[in-house]
Amino acid sequence: MAAAGGSGGLAHGGQSGGGGAGGASTGSQWVLGYYVGYQINDYPISAIDWSALTHIAFAPLLVKSDRTLDLGFNDSNGTGEADAKALAQAAHAHGVKALLMLGGAGAGANIAAAADAAHRAAFVQTLLAALTALGYDGIDLDWEDNVSLSDLAALGQALRAAQPSIVLTYPAGAINANFQTVDPLLVALAGALDRFNVQTYYPSTAFAGSGWSSWFSSPLSGMTSTTPVAIDDTLQRYAAAGIPKAKLGMGIAFYAICYTGGITGPRQPTNGTTQTIVGGDNDYPLSKFYAAGGTFAGASSAEQKRDSVAIEPYLSFAAPVTDAGCGAATQYITYEDELSIAAKGAFSKANGYGGIIIWTLGEGYLPGGAAGGRARNALTQALRTGFLE
Repeated sequence: MAAAGGSGGLAHGGQSGGGGAGGASTGSQWVLGYYVGYQINDYPISAIDWSALTHIAFAPLLVKSDRTLDLGFNDSNGTGEADAKALAQAAHAHGVKALLMLGGAGAGANIAAAADAAHRAAFVQTLLAALTALGYDGIDLDWEDNVSLSDLAALGQALRAAQPSIVLTYPAGAINANFQTVDPLLVALAGALDRFNVQTYYPSTAFAGSGWSSWFSSPLSGMTSTTPVAIDDTLQRYAAAGIPKAKLGMGIAFYAICYTGGITGPRQPTNGTTQTIVGGDNDYPLSKFYAAGGTFAGASSAEQKRDSVAIEPYLSFAAPVTDAGCGAATQYITYEDELSIAAKGAFSKANGYGGIIIWTLGEGYLPGGAAGGRARNALTQALRTGFLE
């Protein structure tokens, strides 16, 4: 996920989400969107497309150095606790389960201090009290740095034991097929969860230099030694390690990434110096990418391409273009659109996987007059039709 500070449910359609003893979920496809306090004015609670969601996670719930919780949620309005309650109430009014995202990038040290064996029981009660006070159904355990996997697994198990009906999720990293394997402690953690989701989006999926070729933010397929991460391969590796496929969810990002230094498309060698990746979270939200007058809106049909293996759209330019979202001249931009989202939904259902997470909902709320006549919630509606219908 993004930095914790932002720099850098009973479901629809007859599905039933939620927890159960041992973390067994009775739902089918989940669509879990992350809703962050520092973007609350970009996508007001009143504008949320609830028809596209089964679960929503308010972020970030941070731990203070004294092991108490910060209920400010980095809220742009300084009213995080009130906004958290309002979000949960709105979610429940629309049949959507509400989670609190614990942590985020850079927030792990204080979680580690609170989740160790000496303090874990008290921390579990602190977390459960927050759920009750704010009206939430569960927790997304987004412990990303300073991680003790044994303590993480024990925390998940302790939360499940203390409140069997709790909804518990975890957003794991994508797997680099060249060298990474699945730690057995993650499999143990998954036993306590309703969903074990995977951040199969940049920066987990694409890199410049170190033998990588140019790639996509959320490629559905196409793993090779120089493009070593893809959704199908990563999910299969977690499944092979013992995590039930129905608990496994993929991830996408509602932002675009750009390559510099003459890269014009996927599968081209990168050096990591003159050829780098720019854009991304906060810098190039799809709300900006699809805006009228932007690079996408001005791209010709020949410059708008789609990869038949990764099932991802991209822009390819013969000459560098200056794009404020990229922050540098670029000839290759990769992003998500309605067709790529639909393909991911079809893949998830056909292969028995559990759904999708989205970072962040606010970055995909399009402006009025967006390119191609897109409605403001065009991307979330693609999630609804791709995963929930």
